[in-house]
Amino acid sequence: MSLTDLYKGFDVIGVNKELPIFTTIPKDYQEVNDSLLPLIQQYRSEHSDSIETNVKCNWRSDWFIHEDNRFNEFNKWILEACSFVCQYHLNTQVNFSIANEWLMVYEKGDYAIPHDHFPFCLSVIYYVDCDENAAPVVFENQLEVLPENGKLIIFPSGISHEVKQTEGKRVVVSMNLNQY
Repeated sequence: MSLTDLYKGFDVIGVNKELPIFTTIPKDYQEVNDSLLPLIQQYRSEHSDSIETNVKCNWRSDWFIHEDNRFNEFNKWILEACSFVCQYHLNTQVNFSIANEWLMVYEKGDYAIPHDHFPFCLSVIYYVDCDENAAPVVFENQLEVLPENGKLIIFPSGISHEVKQTEGKRVVVSMNLNQY
C-alpha cells in the first residue's frame, strides 16, 4: 500500500494571524557599514560570477557568506539582534544559527520576483549602501519598507516579499536563520 492509497488529498484550512516584521536602524550602523562595505567589495572581486536566482540584480554572491570568517563580527551582531527581538518582542529566548547568507548589489532596473524563504525560521535583510531612490522591499504585496543605510529587517521566513525595479543602487546582505 502506498501513501497515495491512504491519503487522497489534504483539506487546506486557513487561519488569519498577523505576523510581525521588525525594522530598526541601529545606533552603530555607520561603524558597521564602514567595515562591511569594503568586505563586500573584496568578496565580490574574489567571486565575480553572479548567481542566478529569483533576484535579478547586477551581482549576487553564493549562499555561503556565513562560512567566510571575515563576516564573523557582522554575523554575530545580527544574531544578537535577532535574539533581542525574540526575547523582548516575542517573550521567548531563542538561539539561532545562520543557515545561509548572501550578498546582492542592485543597480537601476534590477528587481526580485515574489518569493519567501520557507522552511527557514527567520530571514534578515540588512542595507549597507542605498541610494535615496532605491526600491523598497514589498511584503505580501501590501507593506513597503523603504531601504535606508543601516536598516535591519527581521521577519518570519514564510512571508512573501519582492523588490520592484529599482531606480537606485542597493547593496544588501540577506540571510536565513534556524533555531539550534
